[in-house]
Amino acid sequence: MQYNITRSSDLKVLERLVKKKGTDSGHNCVLITHVLSTSASYIRLVNEVFPVALVIAIPYSADLKTLHSLQASGIRTFLPSSIEEAFLQAGPLVKEILESDPTPLIVQEVGGYLAGYTDRLSCYAHFKGIVEDTNNGHWRYKQAGSHKVPIVSMAQSPIKDIEDTVIGDSVIYSTERIFREEFNAVLQGVRSAVIGYGKIGTSTSIALRGRESPVTVYDIDPTKCIRARFEGLRIAPLKQLLAESELIVGCTGKTSVRAEEIPYIQDNAVLVSASAKNEEFDLTAFEKHCYREEISQEVWKYTKTDGSSFYLLNRGTPVNFRDRSVLGNVLDMIYSELFLCICLLSEKKMPLCIQHSPTEIHSEVAKTWLEIYESGFADAPNDKVWHYPDSLASALTHTFFLQTEHQYESKNSR
Repeated sequence: MQYNITRSSDLKVLERLVKKKGTDSGHNCVLITHVLSTSASYIRLVNEVFPVALVIAIPYSADLKTLHSLQASGIRTFLPSSIEEAFLQAGPLVKEILESDPTPLIVQEVGGYLAGYTDRLSCYAHFKGIVEDTNNGHWRYKQAGSHKVPIVSMAQSPIKDIEDTVIGDSVIYSTERIFREEFNAVLQGVRSAVIGYGKIGTSTSIALRGRESPVTVYDIDPTKCIRARFEGLRIAPLKQLLAESELIVGCTGKTSVRAEEIPYIQDNAVLVSASAKNEEFDLTAFEKHCYREEISQEVWKYTKTDGSSFYLLNRGTPVNFRDRSVLGNVLDMIYSELFLCICLLSEKKMPLCIQHSPTEIHSEVAKTWLEIYESGFADAPNDKVWHYPDSLASALTHTFFLQTEHQYESKNSR
């Protein structure tokens, strides 16, 4: 079967879903999101159904050309000067829109920027809720406690799982580019460490092994360490791993290297974030205990008190956004689920808490994706995939009755 290569800006699944939903939702939206050339089509398509009152661009993933293009098309944008400013300004900016316009409003965001602000937003009856995209944001909302607005999270959906399997390769692709351009080096033979063996850590390890880099894994969860061991990877305690590794990739989504671990980082090691924002490494501790030198726009050098040093790529923010992060029609799935989650908040009264995106949305996105990108499925209208999950239930029931009937016949034949 031929694989259909498409331009990343061709969001065919999302286009079909937007057309299906129509253009009069009666709701506006605010997008707190990555603004790259690959996301412009998403923003414009959402704007057809949910007029975009404001785009708040994530500072480390904002392409100025794309921002200017959105502004030229009449979409208001705001680019914070830093991640810290994004957290400070996001809530007040949304509140300002709610106070100036009575139109029902939904926010779609990536990273929990409104996690500490939901009580204030709940005061407005026309605020309909938040759609969250990332694990980092999901954890932030959970940590913030209870909420008086509905929050639909797709961070742990099966659609998001698919994206996580390709993030690792995008991280290592960008890392390899910087190695070549800044260090005149390649990844082959480089002793690598992956901290965090979740979905992204797993895909990062696979990408490194594919580039002939020996990989050692550490995870704070002992069962994940064991899983890595049985998947053919070397495992080691954190301090040992840091002392032995030339490349260290943080994939925890939280903080993988803190102040107490700084002395153990191998001389001339390179640290890379595969996570969100600038949280993977304790940059405040790095500044306090080391002397920082900006080697280039891509590379910071930290010198420790003993004279040894290490390098940090992309200012500690996710390195894959240097090259537009994830590409291809996997983006079509992610954007489509986000869009349907926005639709869900506009169409239904949801519980006032954080909740996972529902199975119906996952199925609708996946079935539409198969129909568009895999012609074999489109040409098989009676395949069980189109009736999932009902087809699974009927298959299980059918199997149960067959087994029961077989057991009954065997018993009576004795």
